[in-house]
Amino acid sequence: MRVVRFIVRNWPLKIGAVLVASILYVGLVVLQTTTQWPGTVAVEAVNSPENAFLVLPDPMPQVGNIRYIAPSDLPISQASFRAIIDLANVPISETQSWVRIQLGATDPRIQIVDYQPQQVRVELDPIAHRVVNVQVVTGAIPTGLEPGTPVLSATSVDVSGAASYVRRVAYAEARVHVDASGLDVDEDVDLVARDASDAIVSNVTFDPRAIHVQIIVGSQIRAETVPVNPVVVGSPAAGYVITSVTVTPPVVVVRGQADALARLKGMANTKAVAVTGATSDVAVSVNLDLPDGVISDTAGPITVVVHLQATTSTRTLEVGVVPEGARSDYFYTLSTPSVHVTLGGATAALLALDTSTLVATVSVADLGLGTFTVKVSITVPAGIKVVAISPMQISVTVSVAPAPSPSPPH
Repeated sequence: MRVVRFIVRNWPLKIGAVLVASILYVGLVVLQTTTQWPGTVAVEAVNSPENAFLVLPDPMPQVGNIRYIAPSDLPISQASFRAIIDLANVPISETQSWVRIQLGATDPRIQIVDYQPQQVRVELDPIAHRVVNVQVVTGAIPTGLEPGTPVLSATSVDVSGAASYVRRVAYAEARVHVDASGLDVDEDVDLVARDASDAIVSNVTFDPRAIHVQIIVGSQIRAETVPVNPVVVGSPAAGYVITSVTVTPPVVVVRGQADALARLKGMANTKAVAVTGATSDVAVSVNLDLPDGVISDTAGPITVVVHLQATTSTRTLEVGVVPEGARSDYFYTLSTPSVHVTLGGATAALLALDTSTLVATVSVADLGLGTFTVKVSITVPAGIKVVAISPMQISVTVSVAPAPSPSPPH
């Protein structure tokens, strides 16, 4: 109750004091001189989402009619103000939204009273992608010249940008100039977006931004279909031979004047394909090696596969024979200590064979005392086969092992 009595006590005097203070403040503000700056300030967009493109406003507006209060000795210029629109909360869609223009002063002594405009209509389009074809435009062709079919490093490209603009792009234009001198076109060309009515479409980007264009220019341009000749150099590893070579595509269309095409001699050579030291099939992608004045309609590289196969041969070795399954109380005498073994297989495998690991055997596990004819056998590594063993059988004499000699007395 004391608080209430304090608040309501002498309330007419307190209300009057507040009114006087307010009137004095308003009068102070009014008495200050407001100034209108004659220039304009460009509006800057901030916090634009990475997955969107600012379509509107286009162009960005200028803020003018700026009225402010500032000390009379403070110089005012365009740098004294900064105008922005914050796109952080603007919806990403192909519809328009109103956004407030925020005008601030770079010096705290400047008090902005008014400016125009204070809001602007914006549109944030989502980023879109699509693939469009490339069209070469040569313009007017000088009299007497006949340009050949353009050969492009890419016949289609990816276009990206604001969805409303990407949707308008009909093709990517690669414009080249055919000179009256008849020089061939061989250059990188920047791409330009065009709509269905051939008007330029802005606010889009191509990937790649430029392509390489080749056009043979002459008066007697001809086209021929010729086989692709793979140029294979070098030799595979010892023991391997080339069995066949496959080429994709097997034929190409080439263009040029008659004298240039004659240098092909009926085939289009590839760049060299090296097989030096190879032990398996060699598959590579190479370009054509065409003479000057000849181009091919095939834009991509040629795939060449060189197929290899190991050569086969035989090798004859002398291999020692040992009894297998011998008893400790028997003595075994072989009719020959070694046999000749002829091995067959891939030449490379035969040359790499470690002969010290080879041994021929005769099985004596089931033999009693006496002389027997036993078949010789030998185990060889995988990929190698036994062609012949000479002799295939040997005699084995089995006898009782002699008793050990008594030790001499000490």
